[in-house]
Amino acid sequence: MRLLSVTLSDVRRFTAPVTISNIAPGLNVLSAPNEEGKSTLFDALHALFFQKHRGKPKEIMALRPHAGGAPLVSVEVETGGTVYTVTKRWLSRPLAEVRAAGRLVAKSDEAEAWIAALTEPPETGGPAGLLWVRQGLVSLDEGEKKEIDAAHRARRDLLSSVAGEVEALTGGRRMDRALAACEAELGALVTASGKSKAGGPLKAAEDETETLQSRLAELRRISDDLHGAMERRRALRTELAELQEPEAVAAREERLAAAEAAAGEARAFALTRDQATERLHAAELRRDGAQERLATLRTARKALAEADRARAELARAADEAMEARRQAEAEMAGHRAQLDADRAALVAAETARVTAQQAARARDAEARRKEIGARLDEARRHAAEAQRLATAAATGPDAATLDRLEGLAREERLQRDLLSRAAPRLRMDYAPGADPIDHAGRPLADGVEQPLDRQTALDLPGLGVLTITPGAAAAEDAALASARSALAAALATCGQPSLAAAREAARDRIAATAARKEALAALKAIAPDGIVALETALDALPPPPTAEVIDAPAPEAAEAAVAAARKALAESEPRAEAARTRVEAARLTEARAAGRLEDAERRLDEARAAVPAEPDAAEATLLTDCERAAEAAELLHAERTALDATAPDLDAASAALARARDVVRRSDERIQVLTEQRARLDAEIELRAGEGVEEDLSATTEALDRARERLARLVSERDALLLLKEVLDLARSEAREHYFEPVTRELAPLMRLLWPDAELVFDEDTVLPMRLLRDGIEEEIGQLSGGTREQIALLVRLAFARLLARSGRQAPVILDDALVYTDDARIERMFDALHRQAGDLQILVLSCRQRAFRDLGGQMLGYAAGALPEGAE
Repeated sequence: MRLLSVTLSDVRRFTAPVTISNIAPGLNVLSAPNEEGKSTLFDALHALFFQKHRGKPKEIMALRPHAGGAPLVSVEVETGGTVYTVTKRWLSRPLAEVRAAGRLVAKSDEAEAWIAALTEPPETGGPAGLLWVRQGLVSLDEGEKKEIDAAHRARRDLLSSVAGEVEALTGGRRMDRALAACEAELGALVTASGKSKAGGPLKAAEDETETLQSRLAELRRISDDLHGAMERRRALRTELAELQEPEAVAAREERLAAAEAAAGEARAFALTRDQATERLHAAELRRDGAQERLATLRTARKALAEADRARAELARAADEAMEARRQAEAEMAGHRAQLDADRAALVAAETARVTAQQAARARDAEARRKEIGARLDEARRHAAEAQRLATAAATGPDAATLDRLEGLAREERLQRDLLSRAAPRLRMDYAPGADPIDHAGRPLADGVEQPLDRQTALDLPGLGVLTITPGAAAAEDAALASARSALAAALATCGQPSLAAAREAARDRIAATAARKEALAALKAIAPDGIVALETALDALPPPPTAEVIDAPAPEAAEAAVAAARKALAESEPRAEAARTRVEAARLTEARAAGRLEDAERRLDEARAAVPAEPDAAEATLLTDCERAAEAAELLHAERTALDATAPDLDAASAALARARDVVRRSDERIQVLTEQRARLDAEIELRAGEGVEEDLSATTEALDRARERLARLVSERDALLLLKEVLDLARSEAREHYFEPVTRELAPLMRLLWPDAELVFDEDTVLPMRLLRDGIEEEIGQLSGGTREQIALLVRLAFARLLARSGRQAPVILDDALVYTDDARIERMFDALHRQAGDLQILVLSCRQRAFRDLGGQMLGYAAGALPEGAE
């Protein structure tokens, strides 16, 4: 089966039909940003082939758009040399059809059976469960249990069909007889348990090889660090070259110049429009002025008649108001005399009340004097305690000093650890019954590595004393001594004998600081404004009361007298106020009448002056002026409207200019950062390159090769004696390889693209790779990095896809973001692997990493507006 095109409608974000067409036989790539529908395409294909059209499972409900609708998926596939169109619609008006050249081949349940025959479901071992990689599930053993089981069945069924049944493994009786016959000759090389015999040539060769391998691994690690720094420097140089490329710099400058020109043009047009607006405003003012003058003339003619009539009526009203005012003034004089008498009585009562209140305040002041005195004594006690704690809080190292001491202690521990790591290692594996070696007064432990960071003497029983001088490791004692000296100097500076004592002194300082804060808080609670404020408040209290104040009447009696006087005054005030109000009202009425009369006479004079000698002729002239001014304003309004229609967007031009300037600024800043990082890497590379790592690595490699040759000769001799056991192991290996040989054969060229001479070891039960063998080291798959695991998983899938194709069960490979952890160097080799397998496979790669997958090649796919397939309208 080969995919030719896919059409989606009402599937999540695709509410209108979209089509992905021209899907090629080999490698196809759909690279688009996130949220562009790549995972939607994957889920839609899965639903088309494996979800019944009448069902409503959660997978189908998840395809429905937020606005509702019936999800529809249609694909064109080629199988058996014929092109078929397969269409399904779910939920509303469910549909399942298969057409060929416009002819209906199968419908409804028959169409479902046709699709099932074309692609076996994953849960029954179908290939899609192995070759269709959903986003986030790149490994071979990820997903739900049913997905893992389906992929397991697919792998086992495939290998069973291409490799046949697993052959029975041979027994081990002959190997046992061969081992018994070889014991005498093996005794010179190995012990009865199969270990290399201590003191024998095989053990010596193994020890030498192991020592050289450890040294080689360390040198390779240092070399890898150097190469890693060089690779990072290369990446920095590449990015810096891209930013400083003349074309890129010119493009940024050209964009900035264009944005500045567009912004200038927009500002100039805005100025022209503002000028047109001002001219329009002036014309409108002229029009409004002419209209206002015409209205004023018409109003003046009407006001002249009304002003003459109003003057006569207001003259009569002014005479009547004058008589009412005279009567109100006579009544007000009597009420005012009574009011003055009541006010005098109130003043006398209030004077007596003041005397009574002074006596009461004097008594309160005595109680206040006692309370402030007690608070003042307590506040002075807390102030003295806070002063004492302040002295304690200033003793001992502060936080910054303690941090510096801790940093110096960490540096001393680091230098000690570095010295231990850089030192040579000493290890002794005792032969059975051997006497222990004395090391620094204690027996040297069996099979335990110990660092040699200083000169060491070993007492070898029966031989003498072996003295070992570490050389380069001892030279590193200077850094450790410097770190210890710096720590001791810092402790002496702060007057502490040890770091523990400094920590204790710091804790005492923190405790004293906290206690001082508590004392200050108590002082603040008692004397919020300070002790001086309490003393001031005490001094501000009035002196003790005199005998005259003590003999004053009670405040209650004085208050009653004041209330009675106020009551009398309150009764007389309204009467006087009412009389005054009537007088004021009468006076106001008289003044208003006189004012209205005066206004009427003025308006009459103004109306006579406002009306011209020939009013009819003047009105006709003003009417003509109004019409001309309106026509001029209308023309200017049309001009301003035309300018508005063609005006450029000043805000957009300003935003574009700001963006262009920001791009130039950010590029300059990034160039500065990259330049600094490159300088640091240059210094690091120069430092490491001067250590002669490559020369040591080459010499150690040669020595290791010679040691391995010696070991190989001895191992060959031992292996010849273990022939029967090896024959049995070989029989087992051949049976297992017969089972896994097809997939191993397909994997071999793919694995060489990433790791030369590497191979995978498969588990017989799960048919999954369990270990990766490279550089002579076996590594568990679970201990590899995420990028390496996903690369292995993808290569294994491609190998299984090729086996499927050769067994007549060809199916497309669909990968949804299957390379998310792979670095830039290896992704190029993974691209080569995809191209290699795409020769006779159809591969569809979906990815959001547009820049990284730009160099993948293959048929580039994209979304295009589509139409519903025939029969689905």
